[in-house]
This record gives sequence, structure tokens and C-alpha cells, in this order.
Amino acid sequence: MSSPRPTQSKTAREIRDIIDALEFDDVASYFEQDDDEIDPYVVCDGVSVGAFNRYIGDGEGLRFALRFLQLSDDGRILIVDLSTTVHESTVQCFEFEFLTATGNGRLVKIGGSTTVSRVGLPKKEADDTYGPLRSTPNRTRPPRPRIIADWVTLAVEVGRAQTWASLETAAQWWCGYAGIQYILLLKVSRPGTQITYRLYEINIPQCLPPPSATGIIRRRNRPRPADSVTFNMRRILSIPANQPLPNGLNRMLLWTYESSWSKSSIPFNKLRIVDESRDKP
Repeated sequence: MSSPRPTQSKTAREIRDIIDALEFDDVASYFEQDDDEIDPYVVCDGVSVGAFNRYIGDGEGLRFALRFLQLSDDGRILIVDLSTTVHESTVQCFEFEFLTATGNGRLVKIGGSTTVSRVGLPKKEADDTYGPLRSTPNRTRPPRPRIIADWVTLAVEVGRAQTWASLETAAQWWCGYAGIQYILLLKVSRPGTQITYRLYEINIPQCLPPPSATGIIRRRNRPRPADSVTFNMRRILSIPANQPLPNGLNRMLLWTYESSWSKSSIPFNKLRIVDESRDKP
């Protein structure tokens, strides 16, 4: 059971001083352990949600990006992962394959690691986010209190050293974010030769269901039809069933297991089209 938060929190300035005093090489060395699950690096304790959010601000200029930080229930600031070639290549490979598979990536907003918030909770960044653009044809209005800028329908969280428990904490945060439709957790092995994934489809706000798809992608895996991740572009772009899809946009995407290796050896198999039919105008 988590201990109660302290009544007297560290200030945002105190948090900044503590983090700025960290030796980056020491933190990097901690995460270089020969393990795919490394416990978070504890920065400090005695931190309230308000103080943490004031320290984070708009997410710019932080010593460690918000996507690598978590505030625990008992008021500890944790570094859960660091930026590495394997980590960043995984994010970039997914983004490229996803946008290519849509048929018209210009209709999809790439939010990247935009800083977002929920009332009463620590601020959050995913590794990558997607959603409708202001110019996306036939979309609905953003759900309250969202605006176009912070409207996220797909959040992607990538962990290299990050534990599954920490990734699932991130999924719990996202499931209560107004407008979210999909949460994809990707856990990549240290050499980048294996990715374990869990996809959550959010149908009831604030309720994280069991994953709708789970699996492991390994190098040179042969395709297995039962193991796949499907995305409905109507949900990602918030286009109702009674409205036509824009020209060139594929309705359903399937992440299949085909040998498709990037130069960085990330085992990212291409997102393929499940149903090539497009709604008639």
C-alpha cells in the first residue's frame, strides 16, 4: 500500500535544483544494466501533484523529458527510462509505418510527445500521439474539454528499460483522457530484436479494459494470423459512420508480421491494410 503524500511538498524550484544536480552519466549507467526490466531511478520524494506540475510547466527545457518521468502515488519523482537509439528508433519506425499504411498520412495529426494534463493528476507525455487535424474532413468536434491541439485518439508508450508496471501506469493515466480511443504499449528488448506489445481499445472512459491484442514480434518471425493489431481510422480521426472517409484514406489498418527490418534492426513489421475498401462519396 502506498504511503500518504507529505503535507509539506518540495517546491518546483527545489525539484529543479535536485534534478539539475543529478549526474547524467550516473543515471545513464543505472539504466545500462543487462536487463529488460529495470526499476525506476528515484530522484526524490515529498512531491505533490501541484509542485510536480509547476516544475513540468509546458514540458520544454527539462533536464529529463516528461515522457521519461513519473510521479508515484506516494510522492516520489521517478525516472522510468532514458532516450536511447533503440527506444527512439522504435518510435520513429512505428510512426513511419503507421502514417504510410493510412493511405493519406496528411490527414492525421502527429502530436509527438505533447505535454497534456488531467485535473488533479500529474502532467503526461507519451512517446508519440495521433489524432484528427483541424482540417480533417468530416470529423466531429473535440470532446470537452479537448481542443484540436490536445486531442489525442491514439497514444503510444514505448519502454526499453521501463518496466511493464510503469507502462501500465501510463495506460491507466491515458484511459481517463477525454477522446482517447487506443493505447499501444511497446516493450522493446535491449538489442532491439524483440518487441512485446499490448493494445487497449477504450470504449468506457476511465476504465482500462484487458488488452484487445497482445503479442511478441521477434526477428525473422513468420506471420501468425492470430497475432495482429488492428486500428479503425474512423476512431482515430473521429469520423462518424454516417460520414464518408476522405479520399485515399484506408478504413482499417492491420499490423502484421512480415520481415521488415530497419537499418537500426528494430523488428518493426509493416502496418498493412486489412480492408482496402473506401467509403463512396
